[in-house]
Amino acid sequence: MTIMNLENLPVFDDSNIDLLLEQVSQYGGPGVLPRETEYGSPEAMEIGLIPMEPVYGAPNPIPKHKWKEVIDFCHQHKIFPFYHQEVTGLLENWNQNGLGYCWAWALTAAVMGCRALEGKEPVLLAPVSLGWAVNWQNTGNTLDRAIRAANQKGIAPQEFVGENKWNRNPNSYKPGWEAEAAKYRPLEWWDINTRINADSTIGQCLAVLATGRPLYVAYMWWMHAVECVAMELDESGRVVWVIQNSHNDGIKKLAGSRGIPDEAYGIRATSHSG
Repeated sequence: MTIMNLENLPVFDDSNIDLLLEQVSQYGGPGVLPRETEYGSPEAMEIGLIPMEPVYGAPNPIPKHKWKEVIDFCHQHKIFPFYHQEVTGLLENWNQNGLGYCWAWALTAAVMGCRALEGKEPVLLAPVSLGWAVNWQNTGNTLDRAIRAANQKGIAPQEFVGENKWNRNPNSYKPGWEAEAAKYRPLEWWDINTRINADSTIGQCLAVLATGRPLYVAYMWWMHAVECVAMELDESGRVVWVIQNSHNDGIKKLAGSRGIPDEAYGIRATSHSG
C-alpha cells in the first residue's frame, strides 16, 4: 500500500482553528472528560499507566536542541508509528459517525498501531465494543477509564460486531466476542507528565513516538481524543503534531498551543495472543 504524502496537508493553529472545528461541528457534545487518576499514583499504575520516569525504564525525553535531528531521522527511516500503521490500511474510513466515542476510536487506533510495530497480523478492531465501559450509552469518557476498560476486557475484532461499526447492541454480536476481545488488550502505557511545561511535554511525547509507538492523547479545548502518529517541524521551527482523527477525515496537523495535548499516553505493549 502506498504511504500518503504528509507534505501537502494544512496545518491548524490558533489562526485557523475555526476551519477545523467547522469541519467536525456535526460531532456534537464532548467525547473526553478530564482524567480521574493522578500522574504516578498507585491507582494509575494499577491500570497500567507507568510514569514517564527513568526509574521505570522510560525513554529519556528528547531535549529541544535535538528535536529536529530526531524528527528528521524518524521520517527518513520511517520509524514514526504513522508509517507502520499506514501500510496496514486499517484506518481507511475511520469514522465515529457522530457517536460520542472518540475515546474508544483513538484508543483502538493506538492499539492497532502498536500491533503493527510489533509485527502482528493486521486485525481491524471495533472501538464500539468498548461501549460496555459506559453502559453502552452514547457518551464521553475519560482516557484513563477507557484504558482501564481496554486492559480488562480488550477490544473485539470488527467481524464479531458486524458491518455496522456503530452497533451498540452486544446481544447482536457474534457468540464468543468477549473471549475474542480478550486477545486484543493494551497491557502497559507510558503516562506522559503534561503538567510541567510545553517543552517537557513535547520532549516526552517525541521520545515515545521515536520508538515507533503511538500516543493516545486528549485535547480539552476540542474535548476530543485522537491518536498521535508523528511530529514535524515547520519552517519557523514550530512543532507540528500529526494526528489520526476519527471523523472520516484521516490525518490532521496541529501546531502551536493547539497541538500540545492536555493528556498523553504512549502505548508500550499489547497482549501476546491474537
